[in-house]
Amino acid sequence: MSIFLDFDGTITTEDTVTHLANFALRFQSSRQSSASASASASTSTQQPQDTSLSGIEGDPSRAGAAEEQKGDLSSRWDDVVRAYVSDYKSHVSSYAPRAEDRQRVEDEIAFLRSQKHVETSSLARINACALFRGIGPDAFREAGRELVRDGTVRLRPGFDRFVRAALDRGWHVSVVSVNWSAAFIEGACGFSGEDVSVFANEVREGDGAVLGPGALVGDSLLASSSEAAEEEDSSRERAGRNLTNSCDKHDAVREVMRKRDTRDKPFFYFGDSTTDMECLLAATRGVVIADDETSSLIKTLRRIGKRVPHVRDAEASEELVWAANFDEVMRSTLDLL
Repeated sequence: MSIFLDFDGTITTEDTVTHLANFALRFQSSRQSSASASASASTSTQQPQDTSLSGIEGDPSRAGAAEEQKGDLSSRWDDVVRAYVSDYKSHVSSYAPRAEDRQRVEDEIAFLRSQKHVETSSLARINACALFRGIGPDAFREAGRELVRDGTVRLRPGFDRFVRAALDRGWHVSVVSVNWSAAFIEGACGFSGEDVSVFANEVREGDGAVLGPGALVGDSLLASSSEAAEEEDSSRERAGRNLTNSCDKHDAVREVMRKRDTRDKPFFYFGDSTTDMECLLAATRGVVIADDETSSLIKTLRRIGKRVPHVRDAEASEELVWAANFDEVMRSTLDLL
């Protein structure tokens, strides 16, 4: 048996993207301040002692430059966020058929897949912004741990117990996410890579580019369309296909199961958003994680004709259920664990 879980909003109680970006902004600000301090110290050992107020308190021009760079990066990041929101709203408003007219599964999947260009454009802006430049996997991993420790990021009740119970049964447990950093997810979840496999985008430390899962070690989970077309060019560096939408996640799950030779075996999938919809529908049993039935994902599934009862009310044959947390899942009479 295999269990696949989304991360943001499923394992965690809310999306962590803002927290991840804020960590990166703090990291860059701290690094710039350290670099400015080192440069100032080096200058002071090579020049006569400055007894003026500015000399005693440090070089105001350097401090100002550091603060200006911090502000510039924050401003550029705000532009990235605004551009994404604008593109997304524009796409949704112009897409036909509109939401209320999409009554079939294939119509909704077509809509979800049509958003790929919005996501790839946003990734290009993120890479150009260089918010993550110079941040290695260890730093991302520790950020994930620290944000959970201090309560900034909260895991849904029962997550740890649920995963340990699955591992005790010898089941595969994997996280599949469109988040930008697999290492950040690993740190937040608190399990070793041997116990829980994470398939998510990865950040290349040198330039801060967000690559597809596995690309950093030269073993991309999914090839991008351009790479697939140029398969014979082995000298070309492989960035892999980024996970950004429902189709990518569905393909990632299928590829993981292919590599494990478990394609014909049953699997459960847990997710909270429409990005998870294709995986939820393909799973032996899909579990929607939601605070309540006002969830946009539950509403979407019901709009396209899917029954989604709460896990406590579900019959043994249900393909889709919902729960607010992993404790509810473990208390249910369904064979989810």
